[in-house]
Amino acid sequence: MPMPIVNTLQILGIMAGYLGVTLLLPWILLRKGLREVPGAAMRFLAYFMAGNFYIMNLVFLLQLLHISNRLTLAAGTLLPLLAPLYRHRKEVMPRLERMFSKVRVLLGRETGKKTLLIRMGRRMKRLSSGETGMWLAAHGPELLLILGVVLLVFYLYGSNAVRVYGYVSSDMVLHNYWINEMSRNNIFADGVYPFGMHCIFYYMHAVFGVPVYVLFRLFGVVQTLMIHLVILASLRTVCRSRYAPYAGIAAYMLTDRFYEYAYYRFYASLPQEFGMLFIFPAACFAIAFLRERNVKGRRARQYLALFAISVSMTLAVHFYGTIVTGLFCVGIAVGYAFRCFRWQYLKRIMLAGVIGLLLAVLPMAAAYAMGTPLQYSLNWGMSIITADSGENDAQDTDGAASEEGQEKSADGQGDGAGQEPAAPKQSLVRRMQGVLHAVLNDIEYYVVHGRPDMARFLLGSIGALLLLGALWMLLRKYEYGAALLSVGVFMAGLSLVQSAITLGIPQVVEVSRHAMYYAYGFAAVWSLCVDAVLFLLFGERRQIDLGALGALAAVCAAVGVTGIRTPVLLSAYETNGAITCLNNILRENKDGDTWTICSANDERWMVYEYGRHYELITFLRDMADMEKGPTITIPTSTVYFFVEKVPVLYLDYINAVRPEKTVSLEGAKKPLSTAGGIYPYIEEERWVTMSHMYYWAQEFKRLYPNEMEVYYESDDFVCYRVRQDGYNLYDFAIDYGYNKAAGQEQEKVR
Repeated sequence: MPMPIVNTLQILGIMAGYLGVTLLLPWILLRKGLREVPGAAMRFLAYFMAGNFYIMNLVFLLQLLHISNRLTLAAGTLLPLLAPLYRHRKEVMPRLERMFSKVRVLLGRETGKKTLLIRMGRRMKRLSSGETGMWLAAHGPELLLILGVVLLVFYLYGSNAVRVYGYVSSDMVLHNYWINEMSRNNIFADGVYPFGMHCIFYYMHAVFGVPVYVLFRLFGVVQTLMIHLVILASLRTVCRSRYAPYAGIAAYMLTDRFYEYAYYRFYASLPQEFGMLFIFPAACFAIAFLRERNVKGRRARQYLALFAISVSMTLAVHFYGTIVTGLFCVGIAVGYAFRCFRWQYLKRIMLAGVIGLLLAVLPMAAAYAMGTPLQYSLNWGMSIITADSGENDAQDTDGAASEEGQEKSADGQGDGAGQEPAAPKQSLVRRMQGVLHAVLNDIEYYVVHGRPDMARFLLGSIGALLLLGALWMLLRKYEYGAALLSVGVFMAGLSLVQSAITLGIPQVVEVSRHAMYYAYGFAAVWSLCVDAVLFLLFGERRQIDLGALGALAAVCAAVGVTGIRTPVLLSAYETNGAITCLNNILRENKDGDTWTICSANDERWMVYEYGRHYELITFLRDMADMEKGPTITIPTSTVYFFVEKVPVLYLDYINAVRPEKTVSLEGAKKPLSTAGGIYPYIEEERWVTMSHMYYWAQEFKRLYPNEMEVYYESDDFVCYRVRQDGYNLYDFAIDYGYNKAAGQEQEKVR
């Protein structure tokens, strides 16, 4: 089967499994308990948050107890279903009997095809003419718009996943290793780290049997789809028009005015982006609680619980999400100041937030208490958060000291007659202008990349949202105006965080990553601006929805004039040929002890649990000095050698640069890298390593033409296969003509 079709089917399978346990099962269990929660959008968020929270913490618990496997995970998943099944057993059992009876009739071919089709047609007719039909008629346009969002996400992001098979982010090898170790109940194998996404991936691997490397290749599409649907649902709980959220979502998704790096990371399956699933729901539940008049009521308590678990998951997945959520909470505190600072509201929402953070910290704290150290990425993250503007301060201090030295008089007094007058302090207006100028410059550089008009438009949109929020507060629509102000203040805060370095304030989020949060926040800003204007014009009348559809059409037309985004094809960290070969090898070889892949470290953790791996740089170094008579044997009946004819260019974090060099004699004549880790496989060193490997393969094939065959070959990749007798292994150490260069270089290093 062609790989694009395989990838498409795998994406659909991953989506079905993930949404089945995070959306369908919570709906079955909680739909009666959450019946007081108003609106399908709010209930959708509630089910999705509850499902993710349960699966994450189920995995955490079983991993820390060292009893995690397919059986215990499946039992833990189905356990909550036992109580309602037992309670309703008198209703459930007859239904199950009828269902199995129908299945038995179908399998036994006791019912003909025509009869089956007639029955299905009658059932569909009853559904279409009853309450279901009325519901579909009322919500048909919105269902079509949701389908349009889904298809647009698949078009913009799925195109890359279907046509570019390898990882597009360089951290995937490490994350793959961490999840593989969880199969041995060794969570936090490389140190304590937010493992929320890893728990979900491990669950999908252990329960549904999806290979980990497939999840890292393709889950990003499902993740990105849910990020957009979560924003959409969150906006539906605030907007007065049902169609206004689609205008903002369409503008954000379709416009090409944003810098490509503001959405490149959506093409990969990364913890930071997975954590974006929980930011808007946390804010949504906080706002919903503040709208409740009875803070002790059941619905208010449910909102607080959902807020707590949403906050918990931001920290359980990636601390950047928690920082952005905290900034959002500040915006909500400002917007709802008339209610948030009442003690009965404040104490409850603060307690819920603290409980959420503790729930996330608890598994990591337990592992740390048992002796597991912190993972180095956490130390890096803390250095980013705690870093201050030391460099700018030093420059300012040096400058001030220099001026003081010049100002002092000859007798050493600082206030002598020769002292120059101090520079006048800048006015507040001047300082605000300076801040605005700095923010505009950084937005232009990091978010829209050289489009000053777009940068001004973004800031103008935030200003317009703040003005509209204030206007609705003056019109005494306090709840609605507070929601607008909350998002406006949040986005204004993100604008300042984007310019933290320039403004000399602590940098809490690395600027290039921050651009993603900032850009996707404008889906909310533009949606709320459209909704606020339409609400002002039409009030609660039906025309507000027609106006929103008109605004959606106008947005699409404007984007069509200014420029529409097209799918990006990134240059993966692994060739399509390598992934194709790996899939075929796994399909053809069921016994993992009978085959080995010799390649760069990319496949090292992909074949974990399936086969063996031999590091390519180790293979080459072991035969560097042929005078010492090295012997290299690989004790499996089949050996595959992965060689890139056009070596992948490891250059930037998200691989957007195409490789240019091909393997050559020039590269083979250069010494192999003596560095450890990934360094022999990045930039020019990878070209040198692959050139050595290519010419080794050519020489070995010349010596053993019948034993070494081409298993797969494309323009940029070739895979060789060697079959051997397990009792008479080949010695792969040969003189391929360029061993000496590597050996001499290593001797010099010693």
